Amino acid sequence: MNALRQRSRSIPSLKIMGSFFLLLGHIAFCTFVCLTPSVAQGQSAILMMVHDEAGQPVSQVEARLKRNGADVRAGVTDDKGKLVFPCIAAGEYELTVSKAGFEPLAQSVSCDSTATTAEIEFTMIPKIERVEKVEVQASASVEGEQTSSTATTLNPQDVKSLPSRPATVTDTLPLVPGVVRGPDGEIKIEGAGEHRSALVVNSTDVTDPTTGRFGLSVPVDSVESIDVYKTPFLAEYGRFTSGVVSVETRRGGEKWHFELNDPLPGVRIYSWHLRGLRDFTPRVTFGGPLLKNRLYFHEGLEYALSKTPVRTLPFPYNISKSESVNSFSQFDYVFSPTHFLTGTYHLAPQHTNFVNLGFFSPQPVTPNFQASSDVYTLADHLALGQNLLTSTVSVQSFDASTGAQGNAAMVLMPTGDRGNYYLSRQQDASRVEWLEALVRSIPTPKGTHTLKFGTTVSRTNNNGDLAARSVTIQDAAGRRLRQIDFTAGRPFHRTDVETGVFGQDHWTVLRNLALDFGVRTESQDLSHSLRFAPRVGFAWQPFEKGTTVVRGGYGIYYDRVPLSVFSFGSYPEQIITSYGPTGNVIDGPRRYINMIETVSGKRFMFVRARTHPGNFAPYSTAWQIEAEHIFSPKVQVRVNYLVNQSGGIVVLNSQVVRKKDALVLSGRGESRYRQLEFTTVLTPRAGQKLFLSYVHSEAQGDLNDFSRYLGEFPSPVVQPNQFSALPGDLPDRFLAWGFFPLPWKMQIAPIVEYHTGFAYAAVNAARNYVGVPYSDRFRYPKFFSADTRLSKDVKVNDKYSLRFSLSVLNTTNHFNALDVHANTGDPQYGLFFGNYQRLFRGDFDVLF
Repeated sequence: MNALRQRSRSIPSLKIMGSFFLLLGHIAFCTFVCLTPSVAQGQSAILMMVHDEAGQPVSQVEARLKRNGADVRAGVTDDKGKLVFPCIAAGEYELTVSKAGFEPLAQSVSCDSTATTAEIEFTMIPKIERVEKVEVQASASVEGEQTSSTATTLNPQDVKSLPSRPATVTDTLPLVPGVVRGPDGEIKIEGAGEHRSALVVNSTDVTDPTTGRFGLSVPVDSVESIDVYKTPFLAEYGRFTSGVVSVETRRGGEKWHFELNDPLPGVRIYSWHLRGLRDFTPRVTFGGPLLKNRLYFHEGLEYALSKTPVRTLPFPYNISKSESVNSFSQFDYVFSPTHFLTGTYHLAPQHTNFVNLGFFSPQPVTPNFQASSDVYTLADHLALGQNLLTSTVSVQSFDASTGAQGNAAMVLMPTGDRGNYYLSRQQDASRVEWLEALVRSIPTPKGTHTLKFGTTVSRTNNNGDLAARSVTIQDAAGRRLRQIDFTAGRPFHRTDVETGVFGQDHWTVLRNLALDFGVRTESQDLSHSLRFAPRVGFAWQPFEKGTTVVRGGYGIYYDRVPLSVFSFGSYPEQIITSYGPTGNVIDGPRRYINMIETVSGKRFMFVRARTHPGNFAPYSTAWQIEAEHIFSPKVQVRVNYLVNQSGGIVVLNSQVVRKKDALVLSGRGESRYRQLEFTTVLTPRAGQKLFLSYVHSEAQGDLNDFSRYLGEFPSPVVQPNQFSALPGDLPDRFLAWGFFPLPWKMQIAPIVEYHTGFAYAAVNAARNYVGVPYSDRFRYPKFFSADTRLSKDVKVNDKYSLRFSLSVLNTTNHFNALDVHANTGDPQYGLFFGNYQRLFRGDFDVLF
């Protein structure tokens, strides 16, 4: 239950040296916990031995020891496929094992009060739905995966124990190096927005076809694994230029399981008085066999009511209220060991009042947002000898509306905006997609070839209309500087068909060398373009033990163009009038027509496009080199360097076309991203894990990306385009998180994050840029946060247990500014303000 919030005085930003001392203290404490012996001599234990069907030991198998449905121990097998679990106490336990590419297994085991060792043996059976993910192992020793395309993998069961308590897939992504949540709340991968990345659930694209954004993603309780690829050199991945988030969902197990998280509401304490609900976020997860060995069911259901306080506004006018339901259901029917069918349904309605509430946008100026998405998928998996055929059909619908708090004109001032939000929008979109994929492994005298071929066809629709009211820009004295009026927009309807065909070969040339070759072709009817994307990669184990892997590759990628781009011609057009100091008209009124450019002249060599408005083909060329070394099952280190160059990005510019003023969508934008990453994963003992990463990066590009003006909450002011650092640019970021068991069935899970402050754009009273926007000159103070969650399991009876938790957020009470006076016409220009102070939060879960 979310409970008390401690109020304390705001303190100045801690010195960097003090932050590092605190960080070292956190790491020292975690190290102490790691090295503390957790097993007493003479205690009974469980010896687990894991091997494959050929009798070879299987390393890096994740094992969990459960009692009454709750985890009491966790760990991974060593290079001999062995793992020892000391028993907490005499009684019955359940031992589960899992590893990517294999069927999960479970077995009951008993511990007695004597100092004996129970031996349990598991035989891992390959999963037919994971045949396409081939792991080549040079020996029985611990070694890295021999593939050119590696991902950062998040285990939902691990991240759920962290103080951030992620509820959806999107909530977990900031735990990945190179992925951050920007000041606007949007996920940034490689410094770019969500519309340049792909979100696939069970191989199905689930991004909003109108905006390209992720929306309300799958509940984390329904997820088996989350893989984040920055540069996958496999041709099966498409429709992105920045990154891929690939999600695999959970199947119901052989036994029924039920879990209830956060069942009680959190209350708000203000000035030591109860002021109603703060939030209410119960989550229910259950699943099991409906027909033994045939039909399985799993359900993840979340209701979320959140009243988020904004520290830069006074109570009670500082609350942004959101309400949502997030349900994911999955059925799996097993016809035979080589044939099964999976059906899923994702329902996600949501509603938010006072979106983007802040000091400069108080409640009357903010919009309301309502959206709903329904996603149905049906996938058939059939193994035919050495072939695996997967057929998937997906039907999706997306509805969204944006409205204002009233009908007053919007007024933009240096000290804060007034009136009501200027735009109202109603739109709905849909996608029907069909995918086919065939995988075949062919042994030859010159190595094994794992071939994969596939096709995808999707039809998308977008319908809607927009209406806009006048926007006035004033200086601090209330003098009018500019007036933006709008014409009436027209209802729009756009239909698009996207196709893709790919082929790839994972060739194991030698015991220690594998190569990836592939090509993908994509077409999009509305863009009148055909695109070719060749990719190549390698994985090399230079030493005989196979504990070091060097990987690299080069690939070409293409973005989908969201349907909002092609609807731009139906949007309301701007009529702009500029005024002098005495209120006299000095320019205008000028009407800017909405235009979509026809890209002509020399284009990217792998693009073929007709001469037609909107013939866009956003692309990127990326290469990466990486070295990974596994010192032991307890220590794994990875270093990589990535370069991503993008072109053909759709941007909005104000210009004169055939003697007419126009706002033109063109395909001439560019961006570049460079990243150096160091990552270490420590698993010193069973149930212990520490993830450490440092990323040095640079993200630059054209600022007038179309999403800034055609997104869900567009800006009414179109500023001159510039090439500069992107809003998601973070030169330096350090992240550490993990979890460690403590005595008395307790666990501690810390998160420590330190990064360069986000950049912002300084503007004058007329909303024109001052200096170079988002440069190092205009950055927030450095960010530092140390959060901790302490939990304890209490057994109620043989059927269920309670898990009590206490989280401390921003433990050091560090000043992390929430906003800045960035307008030169503001008397407080340059002042940073707002901070989320130290917060105590209690909750509990029910485990059946």
